Amino acid sequence: MSTVRTRTLLSVSTAVLLFLAGCVSANPRISEAEPVLLTRRAEIEKVQSRLLLETVERLAKRSADKSAHIQGQVTLDLLAMSGGGDYGAFGAGFLVGWGQAKDASSRRPDFDAVTGVSTGALLAAFAFLGTDQSYQAIEDFYRHPKKDWVKSRGLLFFLPARPSFMNIDGLEREIQQAVNADMVQALAAQASRGRCLLIAATNLDYGTQFFWDLGAEATKARETGEMDRIHRILLASAAIPAVFPPVAIDGSYYADGGVTANVLLRLDPDAPEGLIKLWKRKYPSLPLPRCRYWVIINNQLNQPPKTVQPKWPAVMAPSMSTSIRSATVAEVRWLAAQASYANEAYGADIEVRVVAIPDDWRAPVAGDFKRETMESLADLGRRLGAEPASWQLWAVPRNAPEKPAP
Repeated sequence: MSTVRTRTLLSVSTAVLLFLAGCVSANPRISEAEPVLLTRRAEIEKVQSRLLLETVERLAKRSADKSAHIQGQVTLDLLAMSGGGDYGAFGAGFLVGWGQAKDASSRRPDFDAVTGVSTGALLAAFAFLGTDQSYQAIEDFYRHPKKDWVKSRGLLFFLPARPSFMNIDGLEREIQQAVNADMVQALAAQASRGRCLLIAATNLDYGTQFFWDLGAEATKARETGEMDRIHRILLASAAIPAVFPPVAIDGSYYADGGVTANVLLRLDPDAPEGLIKLWKRKYPSLPLPRCRYWVIINNQLNQPPKTVQPKWPAVMAPSMSTSIRSATVAEVRWLAAQASYANEAYGADIEVRVVAIPDDWRAPVAGDFKRETMESLADLGRRLGAEPASWQLWAVPRNAPEKPAP
């Protein structure tokens, strides 16, 4: 599960791995020529583009169907959950608290689309179900981490023949138990309503972001009874490079989706296959739907300050964490910029709302997947989720009374 602190372990150990690279031989995969891989990557990108278009078409149809039952503009609610490792406890608590806001109009909506990356992938699957029971279940999962979720492979954990620094058999067991046959049935049922659930990982062979329609995957699993693929997709999205083992799916190896994009977001207002252009082609007599992007970042937007010593391990850690945070913020700001442009150029009605762990929060204990830390984050998430003012407005329509965050 993507986390800045755990990724730092990877950075600090890189030099040791390079030094020992020739010491132990592993069973290598058969290498393919680069032209073959480039051709296959182009084919995969076409498949991904088609999947994205199908997703947009499904959301457009869902909106058009809604308009048949109401007068005026309909609303599309899109939830995006970021990576963050054990800090996903914040998002889990926030989702529960959001459903308990005093003002019923401020409570979490029935999401039309949910996306997740890394720890956000698991959160997204439960949020897609959209029931109080499912939100409570995922919060319970994060509040009660098991000691065997993540374990070191021993004294020589860094030897290159090993698939990863850590053994995650315990975490894999817990995910299999949590995402069981009943849940897969429920995911498929929600997908049949035209709702969308997208989960992203990083294809290591091709160096690209890859996403799956987990609702469609659940529909297949319901028919075949085979749920292993869904578990592997969730594990692939959370597989921190070298720290967690990579996951093989359809002949490729996958790692943490946060490597390529820590939040899975799309708008593309000028693209022919984007929602705005597609809507105007297919439903010219209907007003554009109002779109609300709800982005939950399972981390702090700014790194806690700390005096850095002039030694390479001490320099590497804050450098990597700053890079990941900066990329996450830049990605969401790009979405906000696109939303502002669409609002001006097309008369769209798009909001981008963002919430993150407050910068002044500090972990009560050191270490990853510590119960005290995860409970503290879940409690914090509950409090902020119940308070509508927790959301920062990063983009709003021109005539909206509220202004976006600076």
